Amino acid sequence: MELHKEAFENAICDIDSKLAAESTPISLRPMLAIVSIFQLHQVAGRIAHPFKPNLCFPVTEMNLSDHVNKWYSEKYGNKLKIDPSPAQFPLMIEGAVYQCRIPLIYGSFTVLAAKERFSDNRVLNAVDHITDLPQHVRERLSGEFESQILAMFETCYEVTNKLKHRKSDLIKSASSDIHVSCELLCGYKTNSSLSAWHSLQFAEKCLKEFISQFEPPRLIHDVKELVKTAKKFGYVPDTRLNFGLFDFGPSVRYSPEHFQLEQAVFINHESWRVAFNVLKQAK
Repeated sequence: MELHKEAFENAICDIDSKLAAESTPISLRPMLAIVSIFQLHQVAGRIAHPFKPNLCFPVTEMNLSDHVNKWYSEKYGNKLKIDPSPAQFPLMIEGAVYQCRIPLIYGSFTVLAAKERFSDNRVLNAVDHITDLPQHVRERLSGEFESQILAMFETCYEVTNKLKHRKSDLIKSASSDIHVSCELLCGYKTNSSLSAWHSLQFAEKCLKEFISQFEPPRLIHDVKELVKTAKKFGYVPDTRLNFGLFDFGPSVRYSPEHFQLEQAVFINHESWRVAFNVLKQAK
């Protein structure tokens, strides 16, 4: 692949226009543009590399990422400085809540969760994506907890993939809810009860997405009632799901002490599991 300046400019402008039309967040566009150009020319190359930037022309598979990132930096500036993680979930570790971020993933990886570090770039270690986890805390992670991290990581990754292929307003709103739920548990201004409410909303809207394939869903916040309705249309709940965790109403939004941090983390995790179970059965 060799693209001279005019051909590269035409290609990147066309791709960015299409991504904008699809409402793709600006922070995600550079990587998607790189992949698009590789696919267009049926070549493989690095999406990013640690070498000194090579901005010479022609553009090749070796320096494409440098040219694309420079083009986006000049066009959008600080608008690129947004966390590109498509999702995140909370983890309670030694009394503190940390965010585990789902990275953008292209290609095949071996996914695991281990306190050890790996130099193999084909290994995706979920523990590496826990934000601000101190090394001494990392070293004390148990094998059982590593398994829990891996299970949640894989669940969230699968749900995130399903969410991005569904364009309804319900799903757009649900995606915002689960993002806010995690943010309310991991910052300085935590609100466990409000986090739990947004988790409930996430589970609720995923159920309503399923129901909407057959009839307009009722305007209720009762997850158990929504499950009953969904079952009439063929939904099969996983027997391991604890829908009782969502047995609360909107009033918790005004009672910050109603739920403790650990309870809200459990509710967040269960909402991801509900979403996984529901969306894999949706058309």
